[in-house]
Amino acid sequence: MLLPAAAAVLAFAGVLTVLDGGILVTAERVPARTAWRGLLTRSLAPVAVHGLAGLMMAVLWSSPYGSPAALLVLLPMGVSCWVFAQYHRERSAHQATIRALVQAVDLKDRYTRGHSERVGRASVLIARELGMDDERVEVLRFAGILHDVGKLGVPTRLLRKEGPLTAQERRVIELHPEYGHEMVRGIGFLGEARAAVLHHHERIDGSGYPYGLTGTQIPESARVVAVADAFDAMTSTRSYRRARPVPAAVAELERCAGAQFDAAMVEALVRALERHGWDAEVTAGGGGAGGVPAPVAHEVPEAVPGRAPGAAADIPATYRPARR
Repeated sequence: MLLPAAAAVLAFAGVLTVLDGGILVTAERVPARTAWRGLLTRSLAPVAVHGLAGLMMAVLWSSPYGSPAALLVLLPMGVSCWVFAQYHRERSAHQATIRALVQAVDLKDRYTRGHSERVGRASVLIARELGMDDERVEVLRFAGILHDVGKLGVPTRLLRKEGPLTAQERRVIELHPEYGHEMVRGIGFLGEARAAVLHHHERIDGSGYPYGLTGTQIPESARVVAVADAFDAMTSTRSYRRARPVPAAVAELERCAGAQFDAAMVEALVRALERHGWDAEVTAGGGGAGGVPAPVAHEVPEAVPGRAPGAAADIPATYRPARR
């Protein structure tokens, strides 16, 4: 009975893999070269466990002990269901923790409301384009969402200041990656997202902060979030300048690739935008004319020093590039 049961498990897992990968390619536009990666192994384990339990029940049912013995299989199945429920409860608690932190940041820095969620979304696009597995993609989403959580440690008057920042005020704001890392380093499920919170303002050429890391010294998660963060900062309207069109923001990222940003991450974002497009939502609206955007190196801190604030104009920007 084991051989036909094993064949059935493999066939069923194979069908699930084909269908899941097909949905990822057609509905979510995940690259075909990565859509099926790891799906078979993830499908095989639960199917094999449940298939083995079903086989045990069938064998016991037909044994001299009859149906009462078959019911014993329900005990491990019940334990399995309980463990699965506990996992989902824990996952819900993780999501609630992250939501609470992000809401606190949004309340404190009203000009960047929604920024964290969009950086998380852009980080997911990059991670999937790089072929990362689902677990790492989820961690990168957490990293993008929480990258600015350290702003909770920055005085609110600096985050909401509508005039130019002094050098001292800028240094205070530049402490937010370290504040954020201190806040999240004890949250074990975040994994490498904690490194992204600390290093997302590092630059490839070593001129970033807080530690001036260069190249591959910067954790991969931080290099992903740095590109996602700058992209959303440029394509969102702020209190001090208008949003850039998505093609202009992409051109600026490409110009700074290799110096400020990891070129591979920029290329991955460009490819992802060609597949999925981008809905740039306004984070701070108002009437009147806005100022001309600064270079991307100054876009990342939400309070830009040396720039007189301009009234922001609402610019709904939906980007859907032509297929190549």
